[in-house]
Amino acid sequence: MLSAACLVPYLDKAFLIDDPVFLLQAQQILKEPRHPMAVNVCWVQDNQCEPLAANMPGNFLMSYCLAPVVNRPNPEWRVHLMQIITLWCGILATVSLAFGLGFDSFAACAAGLVLAATPPVLAMASTAMPEMLAMALGVVGIERLWEWKNSGKAINGLISALALGLAPIARVNLVLLWPIAAILLRDDGRIFDVQSWIRLPKRRWLPLVGAVIVCFTVVALTHEADSGLKPTHMFLRPENAEHNLLSYLSDWIVAMPLGVAWFVLRNHKVRLWLSPVVIAFLFLRPTGLLLWLSSGLGAVLIMDILLWSFQIRDHRRTACFLWLMLPLVALPYIHLPVKYLVPCAPAAALLIADILPAFRWRKSALYGIVAIGAVFGSMVLHADYRFAEMGRQAAERLVAPQVASGHRVWFASQWGFYWYALKAGGQVLRANDLPERGDYLVRGEMDGYPGTIKRLPPAVQVETFSVGGPGGRTMSPKNNAGLYSNTYGDLMWAWGHGEWNHYELWQFQ
Repeated sequence: MLSAACLVPYLDKAFLIDDPVFLLQAQQILKEPRHPMAVNVCWVQDNQCEPLAANMPGNFLMSYCLAPVVNRPNPEWRVHLMQIITLWCGILATVSLAFGLGFDSFAACAAGLVLAATPPVLAMASTAMPEMLAMALGVVGIERLWEWKNSGKAINGLISALALGLAPIARVNLVLLWPIAAILLRDDGRIFDVQSWIRLPKRRWLPLVGAVIVCFTVVALTHEADSGLKPTHMFLRPENAEHNLLSYLSDWIVAMPLGVAWFVLRNHKVRLWLSPVVIAFLFLRPTGLLLWLSSGLGAVLIMDILLWSFQIRDHRRTACFLWLMLPLVALPYIHLPVKYLVPCAPAAALLIADILPAFRWRKSALYGIVAIGAVFGSMVLHADYRFAEMGRQAAERLVAPQVASGHRVWFASQWGFYWYALKAGGQVLRANDLPERGDYLVRGEMDGYPGTIKRLPPAVQVETFSVGGPGGRTMSPKNNAGLYSNTYGDLMWAWGHGEWNHYELWQFQ
């Protein structure tokens, strides 16, 4: 009910950022079910139009889920309702896993409430991107694996194999859930004892063997040249690793409830000798003080969870800690936004719920964590709704009227505008396209390409559609907001003034 109360008001939210990529793949699936990544897009640059298989890893499972609704009238509310239901599945699986791990009723319900009120989870549940699907498959796979180990029922092993096998097709880094699942197949925390691994009953491994078979079967059946479970070289940026690491650590403090909750609930147990990490971070880089301070606190948080889980030699807590590490595989990637932490949210919720019962004012603490998360998440949702609406409104105001008048309208932008401009009758501007006299071109300032106009015939700007005013920002370099990419900013929400973005309508002479 909590997640529904936050998300239902935004069921008609426009598509944005990478939503069109998965929507276009869904349309491709309806034509060629075994070739989802064969669709051509002009996404990275306006003069670089090629199949999706050439510029992204094989994260296409979400597109199969979108295929039944993508061509329906007004698909937005259907897609967002699907995402809410997927979130509910993830919440239920998290609560069930908590009970399976031995939590009492209060702690198990707390895990579900914390997950439902996690701001990045709420934000990604209002998109068509695969974070919800990846999170739900991951926690369902782990939960059923735990039940398989305890009950030996074949249906539990089958569901676990399917969920863990499909999770990397939703988000490729979830392939790292397999070794985490292996740890949970143990009966103790002596994970470095090689002999104890060998002595494990061979039957326990069946779901993981099945997961590997499922994953690679799907990849083989849908394989395109230059595609697979890996990012393409064009998106690898080793020089970004430092900033990505800082963003990862900072996000646990400023965006996820784990950071504040852990320090409040374990403030007297956090190792004091770890606090110099914060000081060292500040001395290493005096600029960006808030980022380095929050990153330092994030480092203390992660190190304390590491020591806590390994010192008590509890393989369940060790697995939760390693679950938090999944986003680190993206350190050399072009960015590491907070949405990459969403598949880890069940583990974070379980860690909070694990230590919450020992806190003196546990109910007050839980209410505070949930209330703060829900309020902040609603602020993010409201700001992101405005951000998403830009592309839809720009297409309605600048593209549709010109197309209705019989003119040819080109566009050179990405994100949500890409989808709505196509729907309005616009044509993607490709490298070899040469607009004729009287044609129009629409481009966005934030989501467009600066060099487009320079390489085209002379044109005159005839109209501008601006979006701005005071309010929350989720993607704004000027305000250091980067919900979907930390290259835009280090915060998932920030307050801003003035112009947020604008779209230009040009006519060729």
